[in-house]
Formats: sequence, C-alpha cells, structure tokens
Amino acid sequence: MQIQEVGPTDAARIDELAALAALTRAADAPGGQPIIESSYAATIRHPATGYETRDYAATADGALVGHLRTEVKDTEPRRVTGQLLVHPAHRRRGHGTALLDFALDRCREEQRDTLALSTITAIEGGPARDDAGARFLERHGFAIALDLIRRRVPVAPAETEPGLWDEALAASGDYELRGWTGPVPDDLLIPMCRMDSMVLREVPMGGLGMAPEQVDAARLRAKEAATAAHRKTGVNTVAVHKGTGAVAAHTRVDVYDDPAAAHGHVLITIVDPAHRGHRLGLLAKLANLRQLRQEFPQVADLWTANADVNAPMIAVNERLGYRPVEHTPIYQRRIDR
Repeated sequence: MQIQEVGPTDAARIDELAALAALTRAADAPGGQPIIESSYAATIRHPATGYETRDYAATADGALVGHLRTEVKDTEPRRVTGQLLVHPAHRRRGHGTALLDFALDRCREEQRDTLALSTITAIEGGPARDDAGARFLERHGFAIALDLIRRRVPVAPAETEPGLWDEALAASGDYELRGWTGPVPDDLLIPMCRMDSMVLREVPMGGLGMAPEQVDAARLRAKEAATAAHRKTGVNTVAVHKGTGAVAAHTRVDVYDDPAAAHGHVLITIVDPAHRGHRLGLLAKLANLRQLRQEFPQVADLWTANADVNAPMIAVNERLGYRPVEHTPIYQRRIDR
C-alpha cells in the first residue's frame, strides 16, 4: 500500500477522496446524514481557518483504498484530530492499521502528543451500525473522550410548535430576534466575535479539554469566507437583549449549496450564561426553523450532534422533535514516543 499527501490543486484525486467519503458514510450509516461530495471536496481545496489540514490517499494496486485527514488547530498545537476511512470493499486487509501507524509516526515526528479520531456506532432503538470502527480504535489504545449523539428532525412544522413558540415568547419579553443568511451584519460583528469565542468555554466537550478560541473580526470574516468556499451557507438567528443590545443567544444552520442536498446541519446553538433561564435557546431555534423554511424550502431534514453530557441542549432538541439516530464518539489516545 502507498500513502501520498493530496494537495489542494490535485483535482482528480480530491474528487476521488470525496466519492470515497460519501461511499463510506453510506455503507457505515445507511439512512444517516449523507456526505455531500461537492462540499467535502471543497474542504480539501480550501482548509478551514485556524487549522493546519492535511489529506492523504492510500492506494493498493492502483486502487484508492483509504483516506486519512489530520487537522491541527492553532490553539491546540500538540493535538491532532482527524478521520481515517477505508473503502468498504478493501477492509480487513491491514489498510486501516497501516494508515493509523502512518498517522502516529507523523505525530511523533512533529512532536504532537494526542491523536483523536471519530467513528459511528449504534444507539439503542436506532438503525443497525457496525461497531468495527470502535473496536479497531480500542484495540489500538484509544478511549472515548467525547460521546456525541447525532439526531435528526423534519423541518416541516410539528403540531407542538405553536405552543412552544408561545412559551418561549412569554419567557423572553426582554429580548428581540434578528436573523440573517450568510455573513454577519457589520453592526453585529463584534458581539458575534464574543459569542464565537464563548463556544469552547461553554459547550460541554467531555474529555477533549479543548482550549478556548479568541475570535476577532478578521478571524470571523475568514471563517465566513471558508464556509462559502466549502459550498455552504449559514442561516443565523440571534436573540438580542433590548436594554443593552447584547447578543444573548445564537443558533446557526448550514445549508449545502448543492441542489441535491435536502438536509441542513445545525452548527451551533449557544446561550450566554448571563442570559439563561429565558427560553432563549428554544426561541432562537424556533425562529431559525421559520427562517430556514422560508429561504430554503428544499431542506427537509436537519441534523445535529450533542455531547451526551449536554443535558440542557438535548432537552431543547427533544422538545423540538429531534430523535437520536446514532452515536458518533470521538476516541483519543496519548502518543508514546
């Protein structure tokens, strides 16, 4: 087997990696959140802001058999996160182990001390999932650092929605809603930098222990440019405190530009701790759903992933009709020298 790095201008290989990712997801999680190939390929051509991203293709006898992606965030220079994919038709031949050994060797060469990889496993009452990925990681010394649960909800209005809306409005009289699609309006830029900086401090991250990110205007605008380059559009809703003008809550759904994509992904929902207790998470998510229906009627389903320890957000999502589909745990391993 040969492993070669794939550069952002290697168009043919990038398209092959995107097709492999979509094929692997469909095989490992039938009925789950699909991978949109055009968007996936764009993430290779245009790495995310604040990350050193590398993609590797594994080939055997001229056939593409695997894909390794590694990412190092600028605020976490000693931790590597990533994904390791093996073509379903080429498994149990040692390709996964070879890719993992390659990743560990690179981590050692670059003096990284932690490697984190994700997989998919079944949830009780959910569709069948093969746990081979989890068993593979455990055999190689990985342990779960964060257990995420992926949930789905139809975008079509539920019968309970009017009652939830009235409840949220009654509890949030000191706040008003604002929504937009795409880049943050200029007058909200600095408040949204503050909200984005809050994410890794306030969203439960289990045993990952990720360092907070300090987001300024330039970094936020660069993130927005990356989202557009990845062929996605953000649909945003915030709750603003009437007395102070402070942004108190924010939720965002990313919609794929590919016309064949009939789903969106909830990127974040966060409420400032100073403003909790006013049903702002529920209010913002309901308003965001209404905006999504109006502007992107082709979106039929939303997907989200929450840490199993994030009880408040799970409770909100369940009231909105989200139902669990699968676990997507992140496994982590300290790297021996």
